[in-house]
Formats: sequence, C-alpha cells, structure tokens
Amino acid sequence: MKKKPYAQSLSAGGIYPKTQQFFAWLTRPVLLLALLLSIPAFYLLLDGEKDASRLAGHVLYASAAVLILLDTVWQWLQHRKQQRRSGKLMLDVAIILGCALSALPSHFQWGIMEWMLRLALCTLILVRIATLVLRHMKPSYLIKLILLALLMLTSAGAGFYWLEPTVLNYADGVWLAFSTVATVGYGDFVPSTPASKIFAVFIVLLGYAMFSIVTANIAALFVGEEEAKFERELHGDIRALHQEVAALRRELRAQEAQIKTAMQTKSSMGDDA
Repeated sequence: MKKKPYAQSLSAGGIYPKTQQFFAWLTRPVLLLALLLSIPAFYLLLDGEKDASRLAGHVLYASAAVLILLDTVWQWLQHRKQQRRSGKLMLDVAIILGCALSALPSHFQWGIMEWMLRLALCTLILVRIATLVLRHMKPSYLIKLILLALLMLTSAGAGFYWLEPTVLNYADGVWLAFSTVATVGYGDFVPSTPASKIFAVFIVLLGYAMFSIVTANIAALFVGEEEAKFERELHGDIRALHQEVAALRRELRAQEAQIKTAMQTKSSMGDDA
C-alpha cells in the first residue's frame, strides 16, 4: 500500500482546507519551526550574560535538535525505498549534530574555534531555511512572498531592538532592518555590538535572496502579461483561420452540390432524347 505524502498525512485528520493549502505550500513546517528556534538560541547564548538567558538558549537548541531529528526520521521512513539519497538529508544531519552540541553547557566567552563552528552552523541553518521557503516562490505566490518579506522585516526589527543598544524603540529597529536589507547605509543607526553585527550579516544575505526573488517575480508578471496578450492574439488568429477554412468547406460543398445537380439534369435530358 502506497503511503501518503507528508503534507497529506498531516491534513488527514479533517484539518480545514486553508490549513491544508498551507501545509501543501510549506512542505515541512516542523523542520522550519525547529530552524527558526535555533536563531534566538544563538543570540541568547551570544548575548546572555545571565544564567537564565544561557539556559534558555541551550533549551532552544535542544528543542531544535529533537524536532529536526523527528522530522528527518519521518522523511527517511517515507522515502527509505528510494535508491538515490538527497544531499539535504546530510545537511539535516549536520544541523542536528550542531544543535545537539550547542545544547551542551559552554563557557560564556567563545574561543576562535567555537566562533567558527557556531557561525558555520548558522550558515547551514540559513541555507536550509532558504531551500525550504524560497524554492516555492513563483509568480503565482507573489502575495505570499511579499507577506513573508514583510514578516522577515518586522522580525528583523525586533531582533535589532533586542540586540542593538543604540536602538531605543521598535520603529528604529525596523528602520535599521530596512536600511540593512536595502544596503543603503544612511548612518543614523549602525550595528555596534558583535551580536547585532552578526545579525546584520545574515539579514543582508537573507534579504538579498528574498527581495531579489520579489523583484524577479514582479518582472515575471509583466513578462507573463505580454505572453498572455500574445497567446490571446494567436488564439484569435487560429479561430479566424478555422472560420475561414469552415467557410471554404461550405463553399466547396455548395459547388459540388451544384455540379452534381447539373450533371444529373444533363444526364436526365440525354435519356429523354
């Protein structure tokens, strides 16, 4: 018996149609949730001078590792009969190991090697988020993409408000996030702490990917309109050609009927003679 896909199995219990559409578009929500949990975990450990903040960061990393492990095992059980193994599975395994190691107690001051490993883990998580979200972006999903970009911008504003001491309110945090994504560099607000600088790096990378796809989809809409106009004109020409061919057929049938009638009349006149 063929097993149901992941999205269908989640919606098999009578979930509402809108939720089914969400799961169909967002193919692995558990994995995405776990990856998003690792973002505040990183900054809680980086900027957490209090024991409570560091404990919360370790707990979030442990939760992310468990969720990704469960999702990866589910995916492996669904596709274990396939001969070809996806490289994304190895990426998920690497992220699981990184989150599990990050969940272990560590010193407050990170060494160079720990910095490199944690930044490498953040890079893998960013790449995995991009493979989950950005691969579904098509011109038909432009509204969803714009909403996702606005969500990212507002979340980045909250991140800068939390991490950057010179940002005194949420509005300034959103403004710093926008100027960071747009790379305009007005200079009224700049990241000044290691945490906010690292945050700005990933916001720029993710912002480039997100807003370039928004621009590409808007351009694709204009190209699609031109193609649709050309297709309508082509269909109109084809319909006109069909009508002309049908008219010619009717004219030929009428001429054949006239010729046949004339021949029959001539034949009957010959018989009478």
